[in-house]
Amino acid sequence: MRKTPKSFVMLLSRRYRVYYNPQGSSWYAAFRKNGGRERVSLGARTRPEAEAAVRQLDSPPVTEPKLPDRLTWSQFADLFLQHKQVLGRASGTLKRYRAALEAFRRHLYPLDIAYADQVTLPVLEAYVPFRTGDEGCDAKTAYNDALVLKGAFKWGARPSRGFVPVNPALDWETPEPDKPKRRCYTAGEVSRMETGVRDWLRPIVVMLAWTGMRIDELINLRWEDVNLEERLISIRVQEEWKPKGRCDRKVPMQAKVEAVLRRQPIGKFAFRGPNGGRVKESYALECLKRDQAKLGMMVGDLHGFRRFFATSMLRAGVDVETVRQWGGWKTLETMLRYLADVSATDSVKSMDEAVAKLSAS
Repeated sequence: MRKTPKSFVMLLSRRYRVYYNPQGSSWYAAFRKNGGRERVSLGARTRPEAEAAVRQLDSPPVTEPKLPDRLTWSQFADLFLQHKQVLGRASGTLKRYRAALEAFRRHLYPLDIAYADQVTLPVLEAYVPFRTGDEGCDAKTAYNDALVLKGAFKWGARPSRGFVPVNPALDWETPEPDKPKRRCYTAGEVSRMETGVRDWLRPIVVMLAWTGMRIDELINLRWEDVNLEERLISIRVQEEWKPKGRCDRKVPMQAKVEAVLRRQPIGKFAFRGPNGGRVKESYALECLKRDQAKLGMMVGDLHGFRRFFATSMLRAGVDVETVRQWGGWKTLETMLRYLADVSATDSVKSMDEAVAKLSAS
């Protein structure tokens, strides 16, 4: 039987003579350093362990990069984004955070503020007027930006981090702006779009309107998450993508949705763009608006189908909690914001139906 040699040579960044010492039952390595000869114990009892130890010995020591004593705003923002990425925030959420932090950098530039610890409460209070006035931003977007900034300074001012000595946003009051409900598509408008938009967009319209899915959930829907036999669609957390709320849920298929899915080509993802690649949200929205204008409709957005779904299901008699679970809303309060305002005609009709039911009972 061939015996394992008790010494050998490894050539890495330098030449190592590796040998076994039976007295200590351990492997050692000898090598030249700074003109002299050194010998170290590898703490290994087998040859494979010894080889691995030599490679580790040959590797340069890994040192954590030292942060500067004072962080610029860009450095502070990058660290905050890295923290949120480690926590597993969805790519869309990170994109929104990044946009808010970049907008605040634009606000700081004319004020000659370069460092995060130079930000004061008056600087923060001037941010929303800057966004809505100087940059013409929507009030709700500016409000959401302010919440991101408040979170960033709260994170950075914690004693365990100490990136800023105090939290300047502690007393920053950020009231949510009063805005009317966003427009919800009517059943007639959805019906016109189901047949009137361009061919590749029609199945997307049907899916969004009759499942309540978000557009990024549709884009990332895989065929393995579609069960045509049980008529169920699974929205799942994936390695490379996470739905908003980072929770799995199941959505039942109605007849229109099932028919659309049965016509889709089989591949990794259930839906494709006009050229056979992934659906792009921005392009889908652009095409939808163009087609709506050609149909003589008021231009809306992709999220309008989600509002239509919630409103239609509740008016059809589905209980609120079931609709909430289908749509993946975190709370009932959040879902209720999506409901369309009740028209005068529908209001009278609902009252008549309620009175008829009470009279019958």
